[in-house]
Amino acid sequence: MMRALIKKELRMFIRKRFQLLLFLTVITIFIIAFNLENSNNLNPILISSFMVTFFVPYSFGWISFQKEKENKNISYLLASPLNIKEIFLGKMLAVLLFTQVFMLWGVIVQYITNIFFMGVIPSFEILLTVLIAFPIWSAVLSGLVGVGLLVFDNPFIIRILLFLFIFFVGINGNLWEKLIILEKWQNLILIFLGLMAMLGIIYFVDIFGKRLMVE
Repeated sequence: MMRALIKKELRMFIRKRFQLLLFLTVITIFIIAFNLENSNNLNPILISSFMVTFFVPYSFGWISFQKEKENKNISYLLASPLNIKEIFLGKMLAVLLFTQVFMLWGVIVQYITNIFFMGVIPSFEILLTVLIAFPIWSAVLSGLVGVGLLVFDNPFIIRILLFLFIFFVGINGNLWEKLIILEKWQNLILIFLGLMAMLGIIYFVDIFGKRLMVE
């Protein structure tokens, strides 16, 4: 059942073709443009992946939770063999996998442009950050959007907060300089904290989620 839920979520994301193609195009242009500048100050694959971490929950993550209420599928989900924790976990895992698709595309583009423009070859630490750590946090943010929908009956409150955070990050030049490379231990901390955050969200919805979903 968990696998079926994840597949359903991924199919729903893929139907948003405009957003999907727009994301892939922006990632491609961003990475190629930075490699053409041949600058060592910024790491294009790391920075583009960092932004994807926030934009995927902002553009796709909320859909997973909002559609259930709009289509009145909540009662069917709660009547399924999956409990509320598994439902939330399945939705967050779908976002995690969907984010990894964008991250993997960015890595492929980076390798291809490196052949022609002598860009930065992603190291093991960067691949760990891009393919594991960042997607976990994308899932966490998606879960927070879902919690926002349960608590406020409106996912846009969390989306507005995400947008403001993205805007703050975008104008913070010092942050981009720190994102040149993350050490291995920093990745492990990011992964650990992300997994703990996912468990915290699941624990919260286990206690309050079912009552909030049926209200």
